[in-house]
Amino acid sequence: MHYLIRPEVIGAALFAVVGSGPGQAQEDSVEPHTPSYRVQETLVSHLEKGKQNYLAFPAVAVGEGENYWISYKRGYAHGRDDEASLEVVEWSPEKEALTGRGARLAETDIVYQMGEWIRFPDGKLMTFIDAQNTDESGRNYRVGLRMAELDEAESTFGEIQRLGEVEGVEYGYLFDSATVDGTVYVLVMTFEDLAGERRTVDVLKTADSGESWEFVRNLSQEFGDIRINESSLIAHGDGFLVATRGYDARQRLHVVDREFRVLRQVDLTDTHDFIEKQIGRPRLFEKDGRYYLIGRNYLPPDSPAKMEMALFELDPESLLVKRYWILDNRERGRVRDGYYPSPFFTKDNGRELLNVIDYKAIFDEAPDIVRFQFRWNEMVPED
Repeated sequence: MHYLIRPEVIGAALFAVVGSGPGQAQEDSVEPHTPSYRVQETLVSHLEKGKQNYLAFPAVAVGEGENYWISYKRGYAHGRDDEASLEVVEWSPEKEALTGRGARLAETDIVYQMGEWIRFPDGKLMTFIDAQNTDESGRNYRVGLRMAELDEAESTFGEIQRLGEVEGVEYGYLFDSATVDGTVYVLVMTFEDLAGERRTVDVLKTADSGESWEFVRNLSQEFGDIRINESSLIAHGDGFLVATRGYDARQRLHVVDREFRVLRQVDLTDTHDFIEKQIGRPRLFEKDGRYYLIGRNYLPPDSPAKMEMALFELDPESLLVKRYWILDNRERGRVRDGYYPSPFFTKDNGRELLNVIDYKAIFDEAPDIVRFQFRWNEMVPED
């Protein structure tokens, strides 16, 4: 099912922020931009899935051909299920539809909460899964990061494995990766229940496509002994740009060198009043030399709605937000869960299209896996 929505452009075309450096909350209080063209499509409906119909947390990987692999959780709730699997479907940009091929990963009595793809330099495509179990009190705890390789030709997974310990620490939740000169860097979290007995976000790297891993840095410590969870990274200059979601409901940006030593950082929640607290499942991406942050933006407590899907253009020098778009829920509807977006770009007759795979639950329904599409050239002006 497709919905083509052409809302009126609100106020000035773009949200602008002026200022000379991080921490300076000097803002032009112009309303954010809403794309004039938007397609919303349900890719996988919860109505088709029977009892285990809570579909959430999609991640996207570019396939070997002209296709994309989309993984998502299939369980009973946002969290604290008794069991959940990871399902995978294939999407064709040529047909703008699912191909009918897919795969599934599961373990008895294990919750597969979230999966994240990595395409390694040797060509293999692997998913890394946040695996959990539940104790007698109903508390979920991590049981060690799972991983499996996808055979793209056969649309099947190989053996499920555990990443295991890296220099005496076992990890539970992998967020993001970046490949630079054949070395893959990942942001990954460890937990008190695992070897190492600490809760931090660390950087690991591999120079042999995941055959062996090396610890690089504890970012929770490096960024000022802050408690952080979901994070994203992207190569920038001679180092990286890192976005972190804090347990203190703060969203931060950090510029680091190649060894992940912090050079500059800013609290975006403090700097910008349109960022109410943390950004849910933040993802960084680069397009035409510009840097963007996409994710769930929480709304003020007095708002009748809870969240929106937002896109921010970042200035990596000042660490300020330059532009701000509301990609979904500008109408402030009751979206009770959603907006862990995975963006990618396609073309249609030379036109650049931003596609976003996400999950979305409205009213009391379970979430669906949905695809949004926007015309990039209508969103981003040429400077």
